[in-house]
Amino acid sequence: MTKVKLYWNHICVLHNQEKKFLDDLTKKLEIEDIELEVKYFGLGYGEHMSEYLAKDESVLPDMIVSADLEVFEDIRIFQKYKDDLYSVRQWIELEGGAALECVERGEVLLPYLSIPLVYYTNNPEFFEEKSIIDIKSLAFGGRNNSAGKSLVKAIWSYYGRKSVYRMLKGADISDMPIEAFQRTRIGKTDVSIVPSLYAMRADEKKSFMRIPKEGPLLIPSYICARRSIPESIARRIVEALCEKQWCDFYETNGNLLLYPKIAKKNEWCERKQYFVPSKEWISKTSVEEFYYVYNELVMNR
Repeated sequence: MTKVKLYWNHICVLHNQEKKFLDDLTKKLEIEDIELEVKYFGLGYGEHMSEYLAKDESVLPDMIVSADLEVFEDIRIFQKYKDDLYSVRQWIELEGGAALECVERGEVLLPYLSIPLVYYTNNPEFFEEKSIIDIKSLAFGGRNNSAGKSLVKAIWSYYGRKSVYRMLKGADISDMPIEAFQRTRIGKTDVSIVPSLYAMRADEKKSFMRIPKEGPLLIPSYICARRSIPESIARRIVEALCEKQWCDFYETNGNLLLYPKIAKKNEWCERKQYFVPSKEWISKTSVEEFYYVYNELVMNR
């Protein structure tokens, strides 16, 4: 029996069903002499994966599925395991296009899906055709997760550090995206940037879903596998996670953008422009500089 330790920090609003899928997969793999042990992180589990992996005493897994992007973008964490990864990008055929180009991170990270974030508003004329940095009192959630951090990184990448200060000075910041959605829903803010799953509740009469001028803000997730387990077993699990039933589940229940070619594809795959921090910005901006600004403007407010 080959043991495989999988760390999972993914789509919190769909987690109960994700866990059921993973329990079923664990039973299937047992028949193939693979013992899959899943350790969960994120909402409801005490800490994010990046918080755990940042610790000196943390134990590295054999495989990772994560929408907690600091696992890959914080070099202090990524350098712990990046040189020990399989080229998983070649194992699954992905759908090409602008969305995939935005989130490609090389051979060792497999883009799995993206959460599209868009505007939810009671007053669409308030910000029509405006750049995101020109929207005063924009509400957003995810202070200590990838939603908030990716938004700030994207603004910094597009418009520069000074624009981050200007935009965040008047922003309405919540701990979770659903809190930002609720504040707009009850009229405490004019507009929030939230997962499309929430924004789809707009009735287009009194509440509206709109796409940012820069395009949907994408929060991608990735799969990776360490050479601590045989390649054939790692590949077997990656292929299982990318089966059509998984893709259909995420598209139907989460309104998410899926990258495996086998996915049926929805409207989010067809756009030409998306709002993400550039690869150049990620590589050139130090983690220390980012967190100096982020902690000052977001975490310490």
